[in-house]
Amino acid sequence: MGNSDSMGRNERMERVVQSAHQAVDTLAAKAAPLVDRFSNGIDGASGQMHDRADQLTAMQEEWVESARTTVREHPLASLAAAVAVGMLLSRLSR
Repeated sequence: MGNSDSMGRNERMERVVQSAHQAVDTLAAKAAPLVDRFSNGIDGASGQMHDRADQLTAMQEEWVESARTTVREHPLASLAAAVAVGMLLSRLSR
């Protein structure tokens, strides 16, 4: 009788283990497409951020070049504007 109880427990344990394996397999099968979509979304967002950074860098370069051109074409007006901005910042910082 002790031997049949042991076999019954082993069979039940095998069924529990088999059920657990099936549950894990089912969850993995359902999770894989979600993980893929999440990964693709992150890749897309990362690409967009790199594109934005490139655009901002290009815009900054354009502004700097534009400012240089303006200073070269109108040096006195640029100097006067710089002095005025300096005075304004000085007053605001008091």
